[in-house]
Amino acid sequence: MSGKLYLIGCGPGDADLLTLKALKTIEKLDIALIDHLLTDEIIDLILPHTKVVFVGKEKGKHSYPQDQINAMITEYALQGYTVGRLKCGDPYIFGRGTEEAIYASKNGIETEVIPGLSSALSGPLSAGIAPTARGVSTGVSIVSAHLSGDRVNLSWIPMLSVEDHTTVVLMGLSRTRQIVKEALDKGVDSALPVAIISNATTAIQSSIITTLGELIIAAKAAPKPAILVFGNVVNLAQVLPTYRYESKGECYDIACAG
Repeated sequence: MSGKLYLIGCGPGDADLLTLKALKTIEKLDIALIDHLLTDEIIDLILPHTKVVFVGKEKGKHSYPQDQINAMITEYALQGYTVGRLKCGDPYIFGRGTEEAIYASKNGIETEVIPGLSSALSGPLSAGIAPTARGVSTGVSIVSAHLSGDRVNLSWIPMLSVEDHTTVVLMGLSRTRQIVKEALDKGVDSALPVAIISNATTAIQSSIITTLGELIIAAKAAPKPAILVFGNVVNLAQVLPTYRYESKGECYDIACAG
């Protein structure tokens, strides 16, 4: 009898931001395949009887190729196990959740996808940035600066010239030199506000508020993982509240450096 696959969005890091459905599902797993960036406090929610398999990917250090992860999911599920693929953020926002869901379905495995809060949304909020603040931004784009094969994606750069728009960039911290060069070459204002937000919603979250022209230098001081936020909404970080991470009765406000 076949088991079932759950693709579980585990959010940006703070276990308090897990959905109730995600938590209930984690508690009933036989097998948990976990990502590299999954925080310890979320991993600690996995029950002792569950077998935990680390399949995370670091840049340049893939513990398992995607094909092998797909095969592993299928093998466990076809043995009748309840398998959970625990993914940071949301399974369908710049992860491999789509590929895993398609592969499992093609192999006859019942699959359920559980949404998670993406860092593309929680990251700006944690730094006091509202991506679609009325009167400042009429829309927001979520892009990745990284393509398969370690290629850079810069097709979104023209959006930076739209005055009332916010662009959130995932996997872009190591690409800042290329981003800045392309943006300046395209005529983007060097004074465009930019935020670098690291480890959003965790005890070590931090942000750096800078400009396009100073981004390369600022990025050198930013911890990974991080997102980049471009647009005039970044200026709201001076007035809006920041995210408060709570652990064991202690509160941590996001630290800001300019």
